[in-house]
Amino acid sequence: MKNDKEEPSSSAEQVRTFNSNKAKQAIDLISAVKELHGFSSQELNKLLKDTENFIIQCHTEKGSPIKIDMEKVASFLPLHLIAVLISSDRDEELFRYILRGIRLMYSLCDLAPRHVKLEQILLDDVKVSEQLLDLVFYMLIVLGRCSQEYHNSNTILLMHSTLVACSLYLLTGCLSSQWQDLVQVLLAHPKVDIFMDTAFGAVHMIVMFLQMKLSDQLTDEQVVNYICQQCEASLQFLQSLCQQKNFRERLLRNKVFELEFFSYR
Repeated sequence: MKNDKEEPSSSAEQVRTFNSNKAKQAIDLISAVKELHGFSSQELNKLLKDTENFIIQCHTEKGSPIKIDMEKVASFLPLHLIAVLISSDRDEELFRYILRGIRLMYSLCDLAPRHVKLEQILLDDVKVSEQLLDLVFYMLIVLGRCSQEYHNSNTILLMHSTLVACSLYLLTGCLSSQWQDLVQVLLAHPKVDIFMDTAFGAVHMIVMFLQMKLSDQLTDEQVVNYICQQCEASLQFLQSLCQQKNFRERLLRNKVFELEFFSYR
């Protein structure tokens, strides 16, 4: 079994370049995430239909006009979110921002079949597809390493459980909604073993937090219910993957290898 601390490297060098050469672009992406994450797919679709040159015109919370190049957002958002993950502290602000970014990313993937430009970028561009996969892998690695100190913050626990589910289901948006096809893509990825470790590890972290909340006499029932819902969604995703024979066999083979390795040691 590969070490779960190993991280996808295909986007790492690109992130360094992104950080050094794309400062203004990063600012534009931050504005895009902040202003567009709350729009549904239908609302974004309407905005895109009314655009010229795929540039959305809207207003900030303070009422200032802003123009957002959606072609650039679709092209660079996955790498931008990876860069934020790498360079930021693991705190409430980071989780909130990444959650907004993933929601926007999912909406764009959902709209891709209806807009040629989005389809060319998100579904046909191999580089962007690889970055989307790396984003999910990085996100699950981060979520699987969260400190138990987060148990003291209901807000972080809620965002953590939501991020795990959203990260997993982003795969159905950017790769395929058909489980058989999704599994084939994952198994063909050179770091599928990392995905298996981190996906199950991140969901296990939710279960641990949930157990701690249930044992806490001062637990907020609404918080527990919400975490349960997100945990159930994540578990259903993993169950759907495991219902595919080739994924299940790969997972079991890895576990056998892991047991043999530690027995040998």
